[in-house]
Amino acid sequence: MMGSIGQLQDLWLVLAAVLAMVGLNVLMILLTVGTKGFRSLRQSWEEKYVRRTEPHLDTYLVTGQLPPELRRWQPRHRDLLAALIIAHLALVRGSDRDQLALLVGKLRLTDAYLELLGSRRWWRRARAAENLGYFGGPGAVGVLTRRLSDEDETVRAVAARALARIGTPDAAEALALTLGNPSELTSLRVAENLERLGAVALPPLLPVLRTGSDRARVLAAQIVGNLRAAEARPALLEAVRSGRHEDLRAQATLALGKIGDPDDLPTILRSSCDNAWPVRAQAANALGMIGEVLTIPALKELAADSEWWVRANAGRALARIGSAGESALVELLTATDDFARDRGAATLESQGITRRVTGELAGVDVSGKRARAIIRAVVAIGATRYLTRLAESMTDGPHRQMLKAILDDAAPEAERSRLQEDVPVGTE
Repeated sequence: MMGSIGQLQDLWLVLAAVLAMVGLNVLMILLTVGTKGFRSLRQSWEEKYVRRTEPHLDTYLVTGQLPPELRRWQPRHRDLLAALIIAHLALVRGSDRDQLALLVGKLRLTDAYLELLGSRRWWRRARAAENLGYFGGPGAVGVLTRRLSDEDETVRAVAARALARIGTPDAAEALALTLGNPSELTSLRVAENLERLGAVALPPLLPVLRTGSDRARVLAAQIVGNLRAAEARPALLEAVRSGRHEDLRAQATLALGKIGDPDDLPTILRSSCDNAWPVRAQAANALGMIGEVLTIPALKELAADSEWWVRANAGRALARIGSAGESALVELLTATDDFARDRGAATLESQGITRRVTGELAGVDVSGKRARAIIRAVVAIGATRYLTRLAESMTDGPHRQMLKAILDDAAPEAERSRLQEDVPVGTE
């Protein structure tokens, strides 16, 4: 009897668990359907509002008279109305754009979003900052600047973008002073927006480049370099010579290369001997950007550097210099330094030079002789994997036959070297 009661209790427990699971599944389905239905209704309502409002906006642009339907907007319409105006701002110019700016003032949209910047909800502050970037004008610079130190990362990024969109000197100065923000992500977003401003950003950037925090100076050097700002050269030269931070010296050196003034070569060449490898790596990049033949000896030295990035940048720089740089890469194939030889072969391959000269191998002129000399030098240091693949993929003809002959000639010698290495010490 007791066993039967226990079985009934277990059965009821199982049944209750099944019913609970069914109930939860039904509830989840109802919630999902309800959420989708709500979103569909909301989307339908928004589309109706846009269709109803857009003609009134067009009428205003034509007549200059403010329709009552626009004046009677409700808070729930605010973001939709702002989005409509922003979309029109992207399409119109001249007097129509001025008309829309007046409309924003008449509708007090700017005031509404200025108030929302103080909201406790981060997404409302972010939306307000975004829209003020479109129609807030110079008057919104002060409040947007304060949002650059908002507690929320997204709000700070949106405020930076909004200030860049306004694009006044005051906005540029506010952004430049935020380059040293403790948040690395915020600093990077500010730097991106300063770069978008172009020449307007240069006046406030130059003082930061000279006296800002280490992070701010590094980012300022990067921005002025990307802008190719020749007026920043004195500050960059000072940063290279006296910067205690290796990242600053590296970015300032690279910026000088991007600006491309040959008068800066002595400073860049000194950077190529810096104790910090990032500085040497960017010096190699900078030398390649300027492309002076007289820097080839320094680049050949960098191609034998102990750091891979320095060697890689030096190889690419030599390839950018042209025929003289290409000849220097070929010379590296016979260097005594293993790093230099490997870098020469790798750069010739990655820059497409090896593939190009294989198409000249059967020539009887000077270019054919030079091509054969290059390929033999590459084979001599054992860099044959890429050449073997080329020989397999090339169309049959004199160039392919010549390449295979060079590879075949090298094979016995390589095999002899391998066998000699395998011979035990003391045997003949």
